[in-house]
Amino acid sequence: MTDERESKDRFYWVEGVSRKEVRKQLDDRRPSALRRQGPRRALVALCVAVLVTLFASPFLQLGELTSPAMTVATSPSERKVFSYLEAALLVAAVIVWLQLRKSVRIVSEAPDELLDERQIALRNAAYVVAYRWMSTLAVLFVLLVMALAEGGVMPQAIREVVRMASWSGLHMSFLMSLVALPSMVLAWQLPSEPQDEPA
Repeated sequence: MTDERESKDRFYWVEGVSRKEVRKQLDDRRPSALRRQGPRRALVALCVAVLVTLFASPFLQLGELTSPAMTVATSPSERKVFSYLEAALLVAAVIVWLQLRKSVRIVSEAPDELLDERQIALRNAAYVVAYRWMSTLAVLFVLLVMALAEGGVMPQAIREVVRMASWSGLHMSFLMSLVALPSMVLAWQLPSEPQDEPA
């Protein structure tokens, strides 16, 4: 009875993974650069760089910062270029996040019933750190939105620019950060896996 239930593929909606996907990653013994700590940390740094660039993309539309009027990229062709830039950065962020998930064998998203005690402890420790970072990012994001709002502390010229620019980069970088943080923390903390395991 349990073998029949184990053989069935079940999708865990809250975690966003399937039993088959988690088992495949946990049982994978092929050598991979992503199983070593150095390349995983480089992947985390790349993810941070992509998210920061996505976050800054609305501010790239400021134009010439030396001008007192702070000209804005308002022509349709300039807006189109920035929307393509944001879309490309978002795609890059998703690809890097998927690679991060793969590098930690999807342990950061797997339900308890598919993991052993050591993996659960590692994942839960990463969740604590990720939660702290998420809280900090959420507070900073709210403070930024309040500063840019009418009557906020930002100069009127910057508020005008942000009002005319696309905010999707700000929002998407914040949401992608929340999604990717557990995998990022786990990828940073995990030691290298031994590469000489038998197949």
